[in-house]
Amino acid sequence: MFPEMLPRALLQRAAEAEAFADWLRDGEALLDAADLLGGPLWRDRAETVVAGLRDGDAASRHLPALRRVSALLTLRFVDDPFSPEARRFAGIHPDHPRADNARRCAERMVRGVALLTRLSASSVEEAA
Repeated sequence: MFPEMLPRALLQRAAEAEAFADWLRDGEALLDAADLLGGPLWRDRAETVVAGLRDGDAASRHLPALRRVSALLTLRFVDDPFSPEARRFAGIHPDHPRADNARRCAERMVRGVALLTRLSASSVEEAA
């Protein structure tokens, strides 16, 4: 890659990360999806992240929690048919608008968490 392109690519990723953080700060879609798929416990976990960002935290500070919420939204907890998440998922009609919101949130979370992970890895490499 040409050296003059590196800062432009980094600036683009930083802008994408800020847009993701803005979406997280808004929080309503994420909180609804977490509640739908995981119930009050997962809504509270997502609310902790949203509240932290609203208080000025960097999204990367909440990366472990974001990974867990992303795992919920991408249905990684429904393999155990006796889990609360599996029971909630089984009760969701796929055409319900909240299910559509949860799908969109899952896609956004996967992209956003991957972006934050790459940016965090880049900043660690630059510091070393």
